Amino acid sequence: MDDDNLLESHPDLMDPEWRKHAQTDAWLGAKQDRKQLRKQRKRTSRRPHRRWRILGLLVAILAVTTAAIVVAGRRPPAREAIPETPNPTQVAQYAHVDLARPYANTPAQDWTKGIGGITSPAAAAVGPFKAEAVADAYAQARRAITAAHLEPAVLFSHDPKAYLALFAPDQREQMTPWLAEKSAKDKAGFDSYLTEIADGYHLLDAGPRTFGTLTAHAGEKPGELAVDAKYVVAFAFDNVHPDSLTSPNEIVSFLRVDEEYVVVTGSGVAKSSRGLWLDGGQSATSSVGCAAAREGFLAPGYANPQTGPSTGGDQDAPGYYDPKYPVPTLDGCH
Repeated sequence: MDDDNLLESHPDLMDPEWRKHAQTDAWLGAKQDRKQLRKQRKRTSRRPHRRWRILGLLVAILAVTTAAIVVAGRRPPAREAIPETPNPTQVAQYAHVDLARPYANTPAQDWTKGIGGITSPAAAAVGPFKAEAVADAYAQARRAITAAHLEPAVLFSHDPKAYLALFAPDQREQMTPWLAEKSAKDKAGFDSYLTEIADGYHLLDAGPRTFGTLTAHAGEKPGELAVDAKYVVAFAFDNVHPDSLTSPNEIVSFLRVDEEYVVVTGSGVAKSSRGLWLDGGQSATSSVGCAAAREGFLAPGYANPQTGPSTGGDQDAPGYYDPKYPVPTLDGCH
């Protein structure tokens, strides 16, 4: 048996709670909510989730704003250097962990700290929209991604007010009740909006880091400029016992997201519907604390209790780390 197979079969490395928690959910509600909205659409001829007032009618539309914020945690002590695998495409399943360089031997080791890792092409005219409007749409998308996943007020204080303020009034009205239901038992899909760190956990100074792309195109309706966002955010967690760690996946968690933002403009649109909307998407998390994830919070993999060998469902799908692949649907937390 070769060394790779020996490592993969190591009982300490086959814990399903270590591995992947994937969640593919519409961003604007859980499955039951979406079924309800589909029934409502049949009764009222309204499109769920994408509502935009045009001449007295409600129609759906979504979009986004962005800004770069670096989240700092406790400064790790200096430790011995560790060798890095060039351009890793997966998290090393057995490797020395150094809190001073927590992303080593993970796909995030060369990613950019903060929002800068999510790039876009040079702004150019798209359909009826001038280059300036496209550049503004990219900026709005970046501000929204930052507010949702990098802003300390959301990460640590669990306060979504600044995030909600980025959206059109009608979109805010739609999203606010859902975000306010944090205490509900079934919060599947909550972390599709925001990343909130579970109480008692801290991030290291090395991150978060991002990797992804933004691409603009004309929306479905006149006055809609859409931005497709495909990206990953990596979070490095502190640990008071780093010498006990056996893999970076115990302290580095990944959030993989595909979503679409829509900027709505035009005199034919009610003022309350003009601005940024979020038009659906999918997400998946990898190497997370499963109990916290079920409550809609993010915690590191080391939060999971030690259990027996894995019974499957722990594949290291490339879509967790590379936005050019589809969002994974594997779930190792159930």
